[in-house]
Amino acid sequence: MAKIGGITVVDVGSYNIKAAFGVRVSDGFKILSYSTVKSNGFSSGKIVDAVGLKASIGEALGELQSQMTKKMPFGDLMVTSSSDVFGMKRIKIEKTLSKDKPEPIKESHVRDMRFEAGKKENVIDVIPVSYTLDDGRTVINPVSMMSTKIVADVILVEIDEAVQDEFLNLFEGYDFTSMSIAHPGIFAAEGVLNESEKDRGIVCLEMGYNTTKIISYAKGVPVDFHIVPLGVYNIVKDIATVFKVSYSEAERLLFYHSNLNYENVKEEEVVETTDFDDKTKKSVKKRSVSLAAYARTREILSIARRSFVQTLNDPTFNPVGLVITGGGASISGIADIGSSTFNITARTGTYASSNNVIVNGAEDIMAVPAYSLLFGAFVYLFRYGINARKTFKMSSTAKVSTSSNDETVDENSENGIWKKVWEFLKKLV
Repeated sequence: MAKIGGITVVDVGSYNIKAAFGVRVSDGFKILSYSTVKSNGFSSGKIVDAVGLKASIGEALGELQSQMTKKMPFGDLMVTSSSDVFGMKRIKIEKTLSKDKPEPIKESHVRDMRFEAGKKENVIDVIPVSYTLDDGRTVINPVSMMSTKIVADVILVEIDEAVQDEFLNLFEGYDFTSMSIAHPGIFAAEGVLNESEKDRGIVCLEMGYNTTKIISYAKGVPVDFHIVPLGVYNIVKDIATVFKVSYSEAERLLFYHSNLNYENVKEEEVVETTDFDDKTKKSVKKRSVSLAAYARTREILSIARRSFVQTLNDPTFNPVGLVITGGGASISGIADIGSSTFNITARTGTYASSNNVIVNGAEDIMAVPAYSLLFGAFVYLFRYGINARKTFKMSSTAKVSTSSNDETVDENSENGIWKKVWEFLKKLV
């Protein structure tokens, strides 16, 4: 048996593609390399140029390898994306162990129930919430307990099947042991929340370039998810339009010279910039830039709150706060605006502020909210393992198995069904 090379995580966004490669260590994961490249061919959560996007992915993966002192296999691949194609629903699934007398519950029983719940093609993850035994007891881990029947309360994470196939095709040709697609909101939340927050109830808002994702946790598990088709791009566009500057210059003004608490910015403070039309130098007031940024940010957060209010229909959900992460979390003053909009305590979320110690390496980006999703992927994999074996339909005549073992793979697997199917699929492209 041979050890798996590690875990590669790829976050496909409209602005950037971020990737990281990590290996398992005794107490978690160690990130050996990470990369960020400009995203081409992916806009507003949709693939508009598969060739361009695949080239960007190749650049990100090539950068991962170039940073390592010795070449290592890519191992298992986890892909996620800022796209409105993910959903969650809660179901119950029942398993009878014995009709006569109680018998001990085995790990295989729990694993079989998770596998059964995830049989549908569009299910990409199964998150156990709790298990109910014969006597009505609700437990988190039923293994070794006695019962004749188990009822599992689980959350199914789903994806649009057409998009699932598109992502599988994007990574065709790379030597990964397996491939899985993951929910972006869950990974982002795992990277910035601590266990206490998830247990008590918390809302995580991940502001990306084109979308803003809102995921709520209660009793340790995600309970609701919404996505708003607005993000940092809309703020940048407003600044570029109002002050007649390029988008890149508008980004600089937003992240380095604005403050969403615009009233705290002195009226006389100015910043030099360049007019987009005639290329002349000019000065703009920082307070004016801040006010423009505030107006659009407030709108985005207000829409996000209206989505979040649906979760409040559950009387058991009483969040202790709001955690804002993603690229938009780097805008000065956003936690204050989030707090006033949602009317709850808010903070900026990074891996460094989560109090998690599961991932080491890449210390220089631990406090950068734009990278929280990458760290969250490794936190999730350490806590819950790679998802049960999945089979993704690639065409009407072939399926690709993306099953993975957490520890080892068979040395002879390259001569098995996986290679045969993979070679067949490459001929179809």
